[in-house]
Parts: sequence; C-alpha cells; structure tokens
Amino acid sequence: MTASRWLASTALISAALVAAPAQAQDSNAEVEALRAEVAALKEQLAAIAAKVDAVQKKPVAEVKWKGAPETTGEGGWSFKPRGRFHYDVGSVSSPGELESRNLGFATRVRRVRLGFEGTIPGNVGYKVEADFANSNVAFGDVWLTYNPANSPLSVRIGNFETLNSMEQISSSNNVTFIERNTFNDAFINARRLGAAVAWHNKANDFFVEAGLFSGHAIDTSLDNDGWIGATRIHFTPKIGDTQLHLGATYQYRDFSSNNAGATSTSLLSPSTNQLARYRARPGSQLTDIRFVDTGSFAAKSDQIIGLEAAAIFKQFYISGEAQWLKTNAYKAGDVATGLDAFSGGNSAVVPTENPGFFGAYAEIGTFLTGETRGYNNKLGVWSRPKIKNPVTKGGLGAFQIAARFDYLDLDDDALKNGVTNNFATGTSTLAALNSRLGRGGTQTSYLLGLNWYPIDYLRFMVNYGRVNVEGGPLAATVDPLSTVPVDERDYSVDVLAARMQIEF
Repeated sequence: MTASRWLASTALISAALVAAPAQAQDSNAEVEALRAEVAALKEQLAAIAAKVDAVQKKPVAEVKWKGAPETTGEGGWSFKPRGRFHYDVGSVSSPGELESRNLGFATRVRRVRLGFEGTIPGNVGYKVEADFANSNVAFGDVWLTYNPANSPLSVRIGNFETLNSMEQISSSNNVTFIERNTFNDAFINARRLGAAVAWHNKANDFFVEAGLFSGHAIDTSLDNDGWIGATRIHFTPKIGDTQLHLGATYQYRDFSSNNAGATSTSLLSPSTNQLARYRARPGSQLTDIRFVDTGSFAAKSDQIIGLEAAAIFKQFYISGEAQWLKTNAYKAGDVATGLDAFSGGNSAVVPTENPGFFGAYAEIGTFLTGETRGYNNKLGVWSRPKIKNPVTKGGLGAFQIAARFDYLDLDDDALKNGVTNNFATGTSTLAALNSRLGRGGTQTSYLLGLNWYPIDYLRFMVNYGRVNVEGGPLAATVDPLSTVPVDERDYSVDVLAARMQIEF
C-alpha cells in the first residue's frame, strides 16, 4: 500500500468514527419522540374506551309490539298507548201503533277511545282512557294501582267499575255481543270515582276485592254526599283443560240528597237526587226508546246482589249472571221540607213497600276455528282470544257463534199500586190506572251472534235479537185497542245490528 492510499484510508475511517456518535444521538431523539406519541395515543384510547363503557352502562329503552308499541325501561318504567274504535249500524223495529223517528235504521260511532297505560318504579301502575265518540268527551278507566312485591294485596284508586258484574267489568272489546246484558243497563252499573283493595290466595285462584266509591263518575259535579260500598269475590279453578269461574257481588248505593230541590248533574249516578229510576233499551244503543221503565219514584238507597258463573271447555264455553235489586223507598205520608225537598214540585211516586227487580242472562258459544275464549283469571273477566290462523298468514281468521237468553223483570205490584205523595203536606193522590200499570214491565230477549276476527285486534260482529215485552210504559200506545190490562199486553220487536271494531 502506498503512503497516499494509506493516508486516504485513515482519513475516511477517522471521519466515520467522528460521524457515528452524531448519528446515534439523532436516532435516540427520534425513538424518544415516537415513545411520547405512543403514550399520548394510549391515553386517548383509554379515554375513548371509558366513554364507550359509560354509554353501555346507561339504561336502554326496549320497544315491543303488543297491538301497539310498548316501551319498557330499567327500574320498572313502561308506557303503552291504547285505544279502540267501534262503529255500529243496524235497526230496531217499531211495534204495533208506536211511531217514533228514534226507531228504525240508525248508525252510530259507539266508542272512540284513546289513552295510555304503564308502570313506574315502586310497583305502581297507571291507566288513562278518554272517549270522544259522538262529539262528547267522557272518561273510561282512569286509575293508579299499587302492587307491593311478593304481596297478595293490591290497591286501586281512580275511576273504574264498582265491582258490579263480570260482563260489565270486562272490556267492551271482549264481550260476545254488541251490547252487554240488560240488567247492567237497567241497574246503572257503571264506573265511579273510588278506591278498592284486593287480595288473592297463593294458588292465585281465589280473589276478594272491596271498594268505596262516590255516587258519580268523573264530572264537574260537586254532589258529593252519595256513596257506594261494593265487594266482589271470584273463584277461578282450572280442572284439566276446563277453566271455571264462580263469582258473587254486593253493592250498597246511598243516593245523593235532594239539595233543596236542585236537580243533580252528576254523571252515571245510580239516582237523580233521591229519585230512583230503572229502565233498559231493547239490547241496542241505536235507539233511546225504553220499552221497560219503572219511571221515577222516591227512594233513599238500593242494594244489589249478583251471582256469576262460567266454564270454558277449549273452544266451547258457557256463562251466565243474575242480579237482584232491592230499593229502600219513601212511603206515603212522608214529609220533606227545606234541603230535603224533592225536585219537580216536591212530589213524587212512592210505592206501597220497597220494590225489588231482577235480571239474568245465560250464554253459550263456540269458536268454529278452534280458538279458546280469552279469560283473565286474576281479574275474573273476559279477555281477547288468540287467533290461530290470521288472514295475514294466509288463514281465515277466527269465527265465533253464540246464543243468549236475556231476561229483565222491572214489574212490581208495590210500584204499580203506589201513590203520588206531596212531600210538603204528606197528602197523596192515585194516578190513572193505565199510568200505574205501565210502571215497569218485563223484557225477554233471544239473541244470536256471529263474530269474525281476521287478526287479533280486528273484529266484525253481527247480532240478531227477538225482544218480547210485557207491560211497560209503551204497551198502551203499541196496542191501544186491546181490552187486556196494560201490564199484561205483550208485543215484540226485532233488533239487527253490526259492528266494526278496531283496538290496540
């Protein structure tokens, strides 16, 4: 190797040795910078993960479809809108010589209800329904319930049926015929404001409920001194495939005071002040004509005892109810002055003794397509049937046929022999014979029904009824030439009705 080459090689090696530490220093700086960036990214990822965990831990609402969207949330919250639309069309024939534009063909929006129901934390439930049919606004069920966990007791407060009858308490969506039986109409079984306590046994087949109610439903009235005490018991054993229902009810209804002759404006009160009146339509709300009607008479209170029975054998079922009503009436010679004075001139009909009335029905039916009639054993009421083959899945839907015998007896000699009492003086007069004999009457109905359920929440109904009437306030008008006493004259009317029903 020459000296020049050796010098050049030595210079290059020296330069490399001098440059190496500087390059190492630069690499170390880059590594530290990368480490710092990675650490920052880790912190950001940890923050994002914490936010995701927080979001996942928040309560998430769940929505299910049960004829309408039902929303449930953590802690016991739930909310579901509800409603129904009932549209009726039909005809009530005009008997004999009776002429009225309120008989014959008619159509009516029977119900348009909207509302909601649900639960809130603490085992509290709620339900609110308003009815907007025929340009009027009224209320259906409006209540709060409290059902303590693992307790056989429950409490209900609000506007609801006065524990009065299995069919009356059942939803109008689920009764077999377009109208309920006639004794519920005649005896003014209805919703009122009140509270009730219920108890059930461990087997969940024996239930007792007792309540105290005001004498009217939700309204603007301040007539608050009438009241109703009621109780209902039902036993609901299941024997094999057969569901049984046995029940009994009792109501004591104290009428509102006369309030110096000012007529009460209470809604669905069992009386108008201390004037009782029991009457019923001919199994159709398409007319306001009542062929049986006691007329008004002076009474302080009444009592109603009822019995219920039903059995469901797969697609076949039978059911029936009966109620007996007894009034506590005023008597001839009674005097009422001041705040006790009666409306309408302080005079009214008084019977010779406390009159009593009776109503009952028996029903049989079956689902031709194999369904079972819906039943809620806890409440002791009818519920919606489950359709096996709805039209939405290529089926025919469900077909139900039923027959019913319905009887109402508003005939009582104590009322027909009663006098008109002047409560200012205690003197009395006797009304004309035909007028007295026309008080009350009996009504016997034979009904056939066909119901078609295309799907669970849609129903089409057709009813035909033959209604036989004996006596009553219109008997003399229907058959004016008869020589038979008014209370023995009989006649018949035909009732045909159809309904389209949607509910959710």
